[in-house]
Amino acid sequence: MPDQPAATPNGDRHLEVLRLRLGRKLSGFTAEIPEENARTPMASYKPVRALFPVPELVLFALREGLGWQWHGHGEKVRWTVYGAIDGQRVAFEHQKFGFTVFLPKERLDLRSRVEGQLRGALRLVEAYLRPFAKAQVDQGEVMIVNRFIEFDERYRFHRELADVAYRRAAEPQPPKASGDESHDERTRARLISLDMTERINAILSAEREGFFHSTAMIDAYFSCLEHRLVLLRAFMGRPFAQGEVLGLLGMKWADKLKLVLPTPLPADAAQVVARMRRIKERIRNPFAHGGVENDQGSLFFRLPGIGSVPGNFTRFGDSVRFSMLPVDADDHAESCATFDALDALLAAGDLVGPDQFIKGTVDPVFDAQHCAQYAKVIAGGLDDIEAYIDVWSHRWERHANMDY
Repeated sequence: MPDQPAATPNGDRHLEVLRLRLGRKLSGFTAEIPEENARTPMASYKPVRALFPVPELVLFALREGLGWQWHGHGEKVRWTVYGAIDGQRVAFEHQKFGFTVFLPKERLDLRSRVEGQLRGALRLVEAYLRPFAKAQVDQGEVMIVNRFIEFDERYRFHRELADVAYRRAAEPQPPKASGDESHDERTRARLISLDMTERINAILSAEREGFFHSTAMIDAYFSCLEHRLVLLRAFMGRPFAQGEVLGLLGMKWADKLKLVLPTPLPADAAQVVARMRRIKERIRNPFAHGGVENDQGSLFFRLPGIGSVPGNFTRFGDSVRFSMLPVDADDHAESCATFDALDALLAAGDLVGPDQFIKGTVDPVFDAQHCAQYAKVIAGGLDDIEAYIDVWSHRWERHANMDY
């Protein structure tokens, strides 16, 4: 026997209205399959993914909306829902390798009905579910996909390339031979000059490459940090108040830090945060926001009879544009050291457990039940955390691979 449909989110009256609207939108779609067509040979195809990006809405529309029969799970199949279009047997499956439509082999013309009428019906379903979705978000009844490893790898990718480029720029390049001794003095001088120019250009090119990768590294780290702080807050085990999840997502990284680090901050931690703010103001923001500096260092006013003067006056000496190379090897090293120090803070003390959840790729759920569960597991120590991650990972892999 198939599972029973889940309780409707918006109540019976609203569901009845939806069913009436779906019935009009999906004219010809019926739950009953005529006996003479019940064993019609079928052919399958996979629509373009963008047509039905959320297959679950198809199941909701046809099962809850039109009362179609369904079953699940199957081998590499999460669910199947089936009924008829103009009396012809059809079915829809959510398979591991894509959303799949089954039509009678002799009625492939029904494809246009599927892709036209059904897509239109999903807009009705979305409108019906939107208030429910909003309430779920407000109450924290949501999950966020843990993408920490992806963000962290992007950061480390650019960090490594910046390291290589700056090392290459710092390595002494021995001069090339000035040429055969038979060359006259003028020719040898020209060859030496060309060699020096080539070596200087190689150094400048490596420094510029390091600068490009270092700024990309900094931007990637701040993105990773934003994501990491949301995950940390979720796994700390403290329940969320009404609307707090949305508030968390909208916070600036410095405010998120306050939610996970102890207050007041120890002196060493405060220094790390201060260095992060300097990197943000001096490097990250100007390059992430089109060159605009918060202290007006990107603005130059005309001083009559003198020339152009930066809007931040002598503070321009701290601007990334003060030097020919905006971010040099020392700037890069300082950024890396600061990021390493902050990473250590975010994996120490009360954050050891939440950090393990993050690096174990667990997707956090923000409701009160899961928060209490995280707190209980963390209280049990690292062995309990590892056991939880093992079980969670096994279930996730089975679900993702549809190994039912």
